[in-house]
Amino acid sequence: MFSQVRKFSSLSRVIQAPASTTKLSFAATQQLASSAPSDKSIEKATLELLSDTVQKDKARPISEAVQRYQKVHHEGDIYHPEDLNDTRYRESLRQRRGKPTPPAEDPFEVLGLDPLHEYKNFRLLTHFVSDMGKILPREQTGVSAKNQRKLAKAIKRARAMGLMSSTSKQYDFRV
Repeated sequence: MFSQVRKFSSLSRVIQAPASTTKLSFAATQQLASSAPSDKSIEKATLELLSDTVQKDKARPISEAVQRYQKVHHEGDIYHPEDLNDTRYRESLRQRRGKPTPPAEDPFEVLGLDPLHEYKNFRLLTHFVSDMGKILPREQTGVSAKNQRKLAKAIKRARAMGLMSSTSKQYDFRV
C-alpha cells in the first residue's frame, strides 16, 4: 500500500518571481465548489494561482528592474558631481519606490485553507521552499504576512516530523 514511488516536478520557476494580483480561474472555482477539497485538488488550485502570477510578472520588462538599482551614465552625458553621491542616490530610490504593496490575493485565503493544517501535505509545501531548502520570502511566495508565518511553521513542523528535507528540495518521496 505504501510502496509506491512518486516523482514531482520542480516549480522553482513559478516561485522565483514576486507575486502580483491574480484571479482564481473559473475552472478551479467550479472544481472546489463541486467536490469536497482533496489534497490533489487543493494543490492543483494553489499551483494554478501561482503559475498565473508568474505569467503576469513575466510580462514586466526586465530592463525596468535593472535600471532601478543602477546609475546609468552614457558617453557624452552631462551630470552634476552630486549625482555621484551614493547617499543622495539611495534617498532618491527610496522616494521613488515608496512602500511595497502586498499581493492583492493570497492563494490560501482564496481557497479558504489554513497553512498550519497543510503540514502533512509536503508536496504543496515544497513549492514554498528553495532548491537549497530555505523557506522562500513573502515577496516570492505571494502570501499574506499572517499566512507566511503559518506556512513557515508548517514547513518547520513537516521537517521535524521527517516529511521534508531541511537541506534540499526533494522531488522523490517514498510514501
